Amino acid sequence: MYTRSHLLAFHRVLLPAVMAMTLFLSFVALVSAQEVRSPRDPDGRMVNFERDIVPIFQKHCLECHGPKEAKSDFRIDELDTVMAYVEPGDVESSAMFVEYMTTDDPDLMMPPPSKGGPLSAAELSLVHLWIAEGANWPEGVIVGEPGVEGHEAVVEPKPEVARSVVGRLWGFQGYFHPAAVHFPIALLSLGGLFVIVGLKWPTLGTQIPLACLLLGAPAAIGATLMGLSFATEQGYGSWTKVDFDSEVFWHRWSGVIVAVLATVFAVIALMSLKKKNDGLTRVWKIGLVVLAGMIGAVGHQGGELSYGKDFYTRAFNVLTGGSSEEKVPPTEADTSEADATEADTTVDPDAVPSGDA
Repeated sequence: MYTRSHLLAFHRVLLPAVMAMTLFLSFVALVSAQEVRSPRDPDGRMVNFERDIVPIFQKHCLECHGPKEAKSDFRIDELDTVMAYVEPGDVESSAMFVEYMTTDDPDLMMPPPSKGGPLSAAELSLVHLWIAEGANWPEGVIVGEPGVEGHEAVVEPKPEVARSVVGRLWGFQGYFHPAAVHFPIALLSLGGLFVIVGLKWPTLGTQIPLACLLLGAPAAIGATLMGLSFATEQGYGSWTKVDFDSEVFWHRWSGVIVAVLATVFAVIALMSLKKKNDGLTRVWKIGLVVLAGMIGAVGHQGGELSYGKDFYTRAFNVLTGGSSEEKVPPTEADTSEADATEADTTVDPDAVPSGDA
């Protein structure tokens, strides 16, 4: 049975440690998420010239104001020429935007109505913001003509932007997710198993499951936060991205739900110890069995994401003496080829001479 010293150890040491770990990792996640989600570059600009402005110039301006033809001696691909009509930081004083792009005079409008003018509201907004932010035209970026050799948009390689200490820490710990995720899976699954075993042997149905739950809850929190980072580092998108058709989305948030529920049931377990309440004990034990099933499903999905949908099917094929090779669905070309082969090998009874001939 539990003594008073056990209760003091649970409430004064383990629970504060779990809460402190949760708060710290949550803080790291939130700070890093703000860093990842920032729409501004290191210089504070929201508009990227190469990404946002060059395509507009190429699509609407380059044909008449480029290397092939420069009407009115204006070249959209020459920095000095463009800046003669742009006042960095002052949109209202920028003739290119005020007198040409947004004018009501069809004779002055650029691009002209015959060429698809005026620009769309989204395109005008980008140009407006580009000028307002200083009309940054990075050195090495060329406004070129798509598909024409020597006139492509080119940018010199830029040094990688240094990440903050928190950002590096967040990215680093994410790479431990594939290993760390096994701890909560093992602990919560084992705890749920011993709850069931405890129905037959009661002495095994409390202490071992309780220890598994109290260790599995913080392990689940840590593995989940590592998974959020790991998914971003591997190019699956930020954890703030909502895509109900993505299996990564469901795997990610299923893990979050398991971690939250594990923490809730761990707190209930500690409360049951303090109050010696049999009802609370039943709640956390039932919850632990449910968690064991949930984390098994989440782990199964993670295995399929890593190794393919039929990964476990191949495992059972090995057990039963079948092939462990991944089955690749036949393509349309394969099907057509098979049909053609079958047609070639099919004998037409009418084409075979009879013995009476």
